[in-house]
Amino acid sequence: MGASTDQTWSAARTRKMTRLADQGMSASEIAEALGLTRNQVLGKMYRLGCKTKNPPPQEWPKKWLNTPLVEKMTKLAGQRMSANQIGKTLGLTHGQAKYRMRRLGLKANPRPEWPAELVAKIPDLIEQGLSNRRIAKALGLTLGQVINKLRRLGLKTRNAAPGRGSRPRIAA
Repeated sequence: MGASTDQTWSAARTRKMTRLADQGMSASEIAEALGLTRNQVLGKMYRLGCKTKNPPPQEWPKKWLNTPLVEKMTKLAGQRMSANQIGKTLGLTHGQAKYRMRRLGLKANPRPEWPAELVAKIPDLIEQGLSNRRIAKALGLTLGQVINKLRRLGLKTRNAAPGRGSRPRIAA
């Protein structure tokens, strides 16, 4: 390549670089014409705010955005499937499915809305002195669902066990 690195950027060299960039030349082509390295040209263009011939990757069009794949993915996400299940159904890896869903604003397995009548029953069941497990049984839900809902509502049962982090450790 034989690029000289000790030369400074003169006003004439900067003008020539911007003129070549405006003509649509790539950074490599400009570097060869000026006798510099590609990175020197890219650095100067970045500092000047000039655009290179190639747009950054985020501006490249994504071919998969306008395909039937998007419709299928939206339909599957609406059926509350996980990203792994959606990926297997569409022949994608878990990561590919999550990436595309994130780009489309879809959520895998979204949290369902609780019926208002169930939420209204919770304080009454707590007043009756029921444990989390008995509240779950009374509402026909899992223990985890009830615990998480109580946490989100800021409620606690009277006889709720302390969290895992509050138990004292016994030295071995």
